[in-house]
Amino acid sequence: MKERLIIGSILASLLGIESIRVAQSAPPSSQTKPAKPDSQQAANLLIYVAELQRHLPDDVYRYPYATDVTGQNVFRAGLVRLSNYETLFPGSMRDAVALARAQAYEKLTAYAEAGKGYQIAQQSSDSNLSKVAGEGFERVRKFDKAANPVMDKSGMRTFERDLQTKIRDLDDLASQYKGTPYSTHALLERERAQLQLAEFYLTNRFILPYSTNDAIAQIKRNIEQNRNSKNLYTHHLMLADLYYDLAREYTILNDPDGPDFKLKEFQGFANSARTEYGIVQQADGFSEKLEGRAKLAALEAFVERISDRAR
Repeated sequence: MKERLIIGSILASLLGIESIRVAQSAPPSSQTKPAKPDSQQAANLLIYVAELQRHLPDDVYRYPYATDVTGQNVFRAGLVRLSNYETLFPGSMRDAVALARAQAYEKLTAYAEAGKGYQIAQQSSDSNLSKVAGEGFERVRKFDKAANPVMDKSGMRTFERDLQTKIRDLDDLASQYKGTPYSTHALLERERAQLQLAEFYLTNRFILPYSTNDAIAQIKRNIEQNRNSKNLYTHHLMLADLYYDLAREYTILNDPDGPDFKLKEFQGFANSARTEYGIVQQADGFSEKLEGRAKLAALEAFVERISDRAR
């Protein structure tokens, strides 16, 4: 990434400048001492920012966020370290700190906070840093507008329409930034909106004009459009849970002890849930695997109990 090279060279230059300035201002007797506070400030910042820079190109749509040696999200941990740095060294390299913070917030899809950091960094006397910040500010404005639009909540249809528009806008943004790490941010936001739309249909499936078929169709659409996502199995779990709910609802509407209960119809819902849970249960390396296994076991116990009553 161009920005990584620019920021790295800027910080390296800052480190060199600080070292020279300290050497020139220190008395002769202290020039040989290793402890140089100003130089150490730059060195500390360089270490913090280098960790963030290394992970800026990461595909956070396909893969989980990188973690540091303590197991914390690299970007959240980086924000804490930058905050601590500012507390220890108030006003030191304010523009470089602001830029690093903005990039971390942008990676976490907190675009409003990222914009604040980019605005501060734009005021830098370093033309390269200011340029990167200016480009970043314009970019996060686009993303914030697409990812956080004002939703019309006056009615279900208007809310549904706005959510569908949001998905299309984020899809367009992903195409616009295709081939860059920012495309993955748009895909991540699009998937979140798609999950919200599926949840909307799930919540309102008993209310006309919506139906269970709307929810099933949206979840299947989400699975198809997010096959490369790290959250693919979250969609499968959502579909499995819906089929499980349909099986349970069938037993409420049709008493297993009564004459209207159709075991084959009940098993149809259960088998669909079983298939989806089975997919998740086999997802080695994904955190949803254990959840899928536990829910499959619960489903089997439920099916056995109902089947015994229906005999």
